Amino acid sequence: MNRRCRSVVPGVAVLALSLSAAASDLTLHLDGGQKFTRIAAKVQCDANGVKMGLPAQTFTVEYLNSAVNHLAIVPVKGNSKIFVTVPSADGAKYAAEQLTWWDAGGRGTTFSSDFPGPKMSSSCHQVR
Repeated sequence: MNRRCRSVVPGVAVLALSLSAAASDLTLHLDGGQKFTRIAAKVQCDANGVKMGLPAQTFTVEYLNSAVNHLAIVPVKGNSKIFVTVPSADGAKYAAEQLTWWDAGGRGTTFSSDFPGPKMSSSCHQVR
């Protein structure tokens, strides 16, 4: 291996490790000095949820809430998917792509997919 390649290869390896580590963490810088509350909820969904990509066992949904931003982080198909709040007449409704995570308080949570293909939904509940 020539001298130039030997000096580049370690740098590429460090960069690749940095990128893989950075991919699992996220820092948001928002104007207005927003303070977030962070709530982790244990959830279990029915068999339809598993068909749609939710974990088969109890899993954690993380809620990040401020005065002006509300997010839910839900594990779908082995990845953390960030859902953003959308208008709802009841409860807290979050959307990410074609998916909806709708937490209706004491009535439970619905995970649904509107497209592509037929509409599917799963009934979920908090586990204490």
